[in-house]
Amino acid sequence: MRFTRGRYVLQRQPADLGAFGGRAAKAGRSYEAFVPASIADMEVRLSGVAAADVADAEAALMRLGHSSVAFPSLEALARRLLRSEAIASSWIEALRVSHRRLAEAEQGAPGGRYDEARRVLGNVAALDAAVDIGSRSDPITVDDLLSMHGALLSTSSVEEDRARAGQVRDGPVFIGGTNPTNAEYVGPPHGEVAALLEDLAAFVNTRRDLSPVVVAAIAHAQYESIHPHHDGNGRIGRCLVHTLLRRETASSVLPPMSIAFARPQARYVEGLNAFRSDDLDGWLTVFATAVSFAAYATIGLANEVGQLQQSWLGQLTEARVQSGLRPPRADAAVLAALEAVPDMPAFQARDLAQRLDRSWRAAQDAIEELVSVGIVLQLSAGKGNRLYEVPQIFALLDGFEHQPERLAALGAVPTGTSGNLGS
Repeated sequence: MRFTRGRYVLQRQPADLGAFGGRAAKAGRSYEAFVPASIADMEVRLSGVAAADVADAEAALMRLGHSSVAFPSLEALARRLLRSEAIASSWIEALRVSHRRLAEAEQGAPGGRYDEARRVLGNVAALDAAVDIGSRSDPITVDDLLSMHGALLSTSSVEEDRARAGQVRDGPVFIGGTNPTNAEYVGPPHGEVAALLEDLAAFVNTRRDLSPVVVAAIAHAQYESIHPHHDGNGRIGRCLVHTLLRRETASSVLPPMSIAFARPQARYVEGLNAFRSDDLDGWLTVFATAVSFAAYATIGLANEVGQLQQSWLGQLTEARVQSGLRPPRADAAVLAALEAVPDMPAFQARDLAQRLDRSWRAAQDAIEELVSVGIVLQLSAGKGNRLYEVPQIFALLDGFEHQPERLAALGAVPTGTSGNLGS
């Protein structure tokens, strides 16, 4: 495919006598690299269809922001949503990790079978950095983008990855194929990258004339076209979306876009190619539709978590009544634990004590009550370092990753307001 929003430059790859393979693999070769056009001052005109899709995405984001009132569980899920984004974004890059495996890695689980999970933890760190950058009022800089990349590769078990963390590439990069001559896409020469990143930063800092959805869409597609690093470009490009949405919405609850992008019907790669082919409407339709889908799926997840918490409260109350005890008071540690555990489905007592700002003893007593009614499962023995998990939350999160369509349909339906647990 030949792209039109930019220019091609002829490059020469020198001979490599140490390359694996026969004579052809060792020979030098010529290829074309694509240099995307500047975006800082680009003219943006949307068709009626694309403009409607962008308006729908803005409405979905506004609905998500307001839904924290109807679903208090949304605020509790904010950190878990970033982990959903990290997992789904890594899936796009063929890194397959479950929420349970990621949570166990966060708790320090040893062994080689957690290597991929530890790499995804780097994506979590990058997303945390992305959201922090988006929460600031000062302009976004190229150093900010590099800091996200540094966080991403900081947990890699590969020494070369860690050495390149936060660094712009010093050689060619390509997508698909086995070398630049047969690749589906070859990014711009590394000498062009610095100027292109400065142009991208200027765009995101100055284009207040555009919808935040449009700014995020163009910035993401441009970042993917620049491909500034040897590895991690897709994941950091999707982190940038979180930075920009956080900055423009000022919401701590952000939709995990990658659960939408990872769906085959999302046409994510086709959309990026449309942008490079100067079909901005085509890309904006793909991007805006993904924003709406992810926002509604997030609302649907919060709805189900809220219902689950209410059923837990019923279990607790019934168990106490059957034991001749009163229902838990509104300020009881066990109720505070019910509010917290959706965002920490694998934890130790000290983690819960810190989250609730209660003593270890109070947290442990709450955990033991939750274990007794089947809400929490104890995974490991010991006294001070027992590991617990909440299986029903893991099941919901797995559904969020693998079957988000059902939750998106649920989230798109207007609902009433529900109160906090114990209120």
